[in-house]
Amino acid sequence: MPGLIETIIKTRETAADIFAKSLTNIDGLSELEIKEKLVSEIKKHNEIFTEGWYNPPPSGIAVLLDQKPFDRLKYESLRKPEFWPKKNLRLEKETVGLIFFSPIDRSTKMIADIGFTIYRGNNEKIKNHLKNTYAVILKIAEHTKVGMEFSEICSFALGLYKNKFKITKWVAISSDPNAAINLGHTVPGSFEKNFTFGENFEEIKETIRTKRVPIIETEHFKIPETCAFTIESRLEGLHNPNMPSAYFHFIVCFDKGQKTILQNYSQIFSTVGMGYMNS
Repeated sequence: MPGLIETIIKTRETAADIFAKSLTNIDGLSELEIKEKLVSEIKKHNEIFTEGWYNPPPSGIAVLLDQKPFDRLKYESLRKPEFWPKKNLRLEKETVGLIFFSPIDRSTKMIADIGFTIYRGNNEKIKNHLKNTYAVILKIAEHTKVGMEFSEICSFALGLYKNKFKITKWVAISSDPNAAINLGHTVPGSFEKNFTFGENFEEIKETIRTKRVPIIETEHFKIPETCAFTIESRLEGLHNPNMPSAYFHFIVCFDKGQKTILQNYSQIFSTVGMGYMNS
């Protein structure tokens, strides 16, 4: 039987494949229509639950589409109904959007979220902003190592963001309302001994929701030799208020000290017409 870290890696690959197969021929489709394409593909995979753990939004899937001034991408929480997929918002040439899914492996209950900002237009400034955002979040993931405190990761990230990026307001996943930065969270059950998730889907998703350790400035959790955690951020250009909030989601896995960073976006970018992100 595959280990927990191996399962996270495989589930993330499955999620990326679902995106690559679902996000074809999506010109002009609404948020809701794109979400339904994802649902249809997800149902073909018996190894994961048919819904994601970050739920609501319905099915554990978020699709947000907007154009300048991109206010919809500054959501406080995807759980709020006003940010659930809508029928009247469509993917057009200059649309910037967010697509996110939060899969759970049925056998181990390991999660492998995936999410990215989509833009297929002609604005070179937006393209560069997305490329810069992707690169800086990835650099944070690359900086992590066994024994490092989550607070140290936040300090490093703030140093990278300084004078370049503005952190988009983010819903808190901790009891600390004063945290200036939230970079993600642990994958529950990936490192704890005798961890239990519950008996049914509702219990499982609630366990995942409540047992995450957030990556915030005041968190002194130290990265163990075997674990997994997300590195994610929503960033605006500090010196250009016309830039949309951009979001990319990575997972860092340590397996007995061996580090793997899960990106899984190359085929997705090619599929949706964002080849510039692969260059």
